Amino acid sequence: MEEEIDLRPYIEAVVKRWYWIVGVAVLAAIVAFIVTSFSPPVYEATALVAVVAPRDVVQLDLRIRETTTTQPLRAFPQLALSDQVLQTLLEQRPIAGVDTVQELRSRLGAEAGDDTSIIQLTATSQKPEEAAALVNAWAAVFVNWANEVYTGQSSQQVSFFEEQLVAAEAELRTAEEALITFQAINRTEIISNTLAAYAITQSEYLTAQRRNGQLTRQVQELRDQLATANTQPVTLADQLTALSLQLQAFGAETAVPIQLQVADSATLTTASRNEQLALLDSLLATLAAQARQIEAELAAIEPYMLALQQQREEANTEYNRLLRNQTVTESAYMALAHKVEEKRITSQDTSSGVRLASQAGVPTSPANSSRLLILGAAILGGVLTTAVLLGLVWWQQLEITRPSDDGQAN
Repeated sequence: MEEEIDLRPYIEAVVKRWYWIVGVAVLAAIVAFIVTSFSPPVYEATALVAVVAPRDVVQLDLRIRETTTTQPLRAFPQLALSDQVLQTLLEQRPIAGVDTVQELRSRLGAEAGDDTSIIQLTATSQKPEEAAALVNAWAAVFVNWANEVYTGQSSQQVSFFEEQLVAAEAELRTAEEALITFQAINRTEIISNTLAAYAITQSEYLTAQRRNGQLTRQVQELRDQLATANTQPVTLADQLTALSLQLQAFGAETAVPIQLQVADSATLTTASRNEQLALLDSLLATLAAQARQIEAELAAIEPYMLALQQQREEANTEYNRLLRNQTVTESAYMALAHKVEEKRITSQDTSSGVRLASQAGVPTSPANSSRLLILGAAILGGVLTTAVLLGLVWWQQLEITRPSDDGQAN
């Protein structure tokens, strides 16, 4: 069976000795009053810092993009109490009696508000003016530091991109000067014109070679015809054909029509078949010599044309390389120029980033209120006295029940 606990002795002890509880509570309140009367007052000042998201994004060039990251709102109170921020604050605003960051941190406090985008910064001091000045200076240091680290809205960002812009401008100027210098010795047009002239000459030789082959076939056909003919005298038509072929072979053609009036008994070349055959053989030999000369000229002109083509491609390649380098450096320069303008605009933006929402005013009443301390001391004294009385009653009940337990054991 479970043992029942009788609460009546405990209640009676508290009721009968109530004066002890009240007396100790009053005594604790008196002691707390005496202590607070002699302790100096401590004043607390509070400043508010807000983290504001940017409403407009300035982006003049899409080639340099910035990644959008979420602000560490919950980490800002801890960052506000970091050594770097407090060391900067201590350097900017020396405080009498505070020589280290640890001593300064003991006077400061930071916490997030009901909305995590609001950070409450508090500073305590025995002087109300000093508390307000300290927390306002701390808020200013923290706002500048947070903007530099997390939002990029600082003069350092502008200076960085300005330095990059100066370097890009120097590279662009070097690329442009290299292109101008090359254009002063660029022989691309000269080589192209020379190559075009050689191409015309080559085309003429190829045309002459084709015509030489045609004439050679025609002369050979005429000779074969005369060699197999039965008539002894060469006809006037064959003589005229031989004369025409001879004129074409020696380039004596004319675009103006020529009318020849030849008598029946006249001869244009020779009426003897053997002499005509010898004449055609001589013409074939001449055409063969011309063909060899044309082939030699074509063979001689080919290396020059190949060398000129190589020189033209080398010049074009070098020009394209310099032009490409100039284009790339110009593109980088323009992108950085736009980025500098973006940073100049965003660095002057006062509507986003970490901003001082409210400065602290001079506190008019101390934070360590004596009324609260006296009330707390009285309550603590009453609670401790009640606990002691209940402990004594429990001990007495234990002593009363112990003999009966021993007798049952015997």
